[in-house]
Amino acid sequence: MAMMEDLFTAGLGFLALSKEKTEEMIEYLVSKGDMKREEAKKLVNRLMEKGKEERERMKAQIKERSAQLARERITREDLERIEAKLDELLALVKEKLA
Repeated sequence: MAMMEDLFTAGLGFLALSKEKTEEMIEYLVSKGDMKREEAKKLVNRLMEKGKEERERMKAQIKERSAQLARERITREDLERIEAKLDELLALVKEKLA
């Protein structure tokens, strides 16, 4: 179970690892005796690929959300029109109450 926790934690960290750090992780897994070198390399490569896929997915989500926010943005002109309408409504209410 501890090995799985180590691998999960390592998987999260692989999102930002350099080639050098990747090699260090392979050496660590091999030195613990939990994996053979080829297995460790395959695992590291899979984790890095998953990290790359996740980064791309997140980039796409951020891009889409940014575009959505840009479409929904309220301009100063929009606010001025709303303020004018509120002023008109307030005047009508005052007139009706008078």
